Amino acid sequence: MVPVSIAAMAMGGWLAIAPATSPTRVVVSTEACDGLSDAEVGRLLDIELAMVTTEIREGPPLEVRLRCEPERMTISVVDPLTRKRLARDIPAPTDELGRERVVALAISQLFAASWLELLTTAEPPEPPPGDPPTAPDPPAVDAARRVAQARTDRNAEPDAGPQGRELELLLGAGGRGRALESSGRLAAARLELSFRGWFRPSIGVVGLVGYDIGQRTRRLGQVRGQAVTAGGGLAWAWRPDRARARVGVGGQVVVAGGWARVRGVPREPAVPAGSVSGLTAEVAAGVGPRVHYGRLRFDIDGELGLMSQSPTGRVEDGPAMTLGGLWMGLVLRLGGALR
Repeated sequence: MVPVSIAAMAMGGWLAIAPATSPTRVVVSTEACDGLSDAEVGRLLDIELAMVTTEIREGPPLEVRLRCEPERMTISVVDPLTRKRLARDIPAPTDELGRERVVALAISQLFAASWLELLTTAEPPEPPPGDPPTAPDPPAVDAARRVAQARTDRNAEPDAGPQGRELELLLGAGGRGRALESSGRLAAARLELSFRGWFRPSIGVVGLVGYDIGQRTRRLGQVRGQAVTAGGGLAWAWRPDRARARVGVGGQVVVAGGWARVRGVPREPAVPAGSVSGLTAEVAAGVGPRVHYGRLRFDIDGELGLMSQSPTGRVEDGPAMTLGGLWMGLVLRLGGALR
């Protein structure tokens, strides 16, 4: 009987709702939340909480206060019986259709987490002023615990944006070995700017702009190559437990086009050299670990790709150097989630 009494006191101290015959279980007020309907948030929240609150106690409605800032929303819940308060900051919901439901789900998740904590506490809280609440039947406590746990499991995805959408911007740097299948191989450094949009937690699109520059030293000079490319494709990511894991794996497949130039730079004017520039295209695939820490994003990708036959350059009578053909590389990306 002691665990049941503890659970009853905890639930009774925090869940203040109207009787089943009263139409109001939750009162919602907003501050600086332009366009957000507090009445609609209260109606949706009343529906979300009805499965549990009607089993626990009677009393005045919960007071929910929403305060909006440009980047975040503060949710405050006050129990009018005990004056205890729950609070949480969430990213500000976007100004789009259905954001009242997003806010209501975030508030109900806060309730669910608090219910679980209170139901499993080892020490009973101090009783509220006045008459102690009536202890609910053990089946009611078990039902409340099951509903709270189910709602917490369903809604707990802290790194995914509203409805799982997220935008990321990353800067990358690395190296590539170019034209690996020929004698005209070139080592090249790689810089890139990439943008990823996730329309599902594990599937998204990627767009990037990249710059490659490399050289190879010959006996009588150097051959230097550079390429600027832009393209897009598909990205994917996987984490074993999205609610807790910070490390996962992911990759992307990109098709790009651009401009390339390869030229010979002789040490002496009398040494023959040549250079050519022109359009080119390539396809690339990469895979590697993905690190998520709050809004921070960090990738390490091993890449393999193929560039269409790009311009070639030479010094003296040695083999022509090129950026085209099969290449392999490694790139590190660092950035963050914009939303």
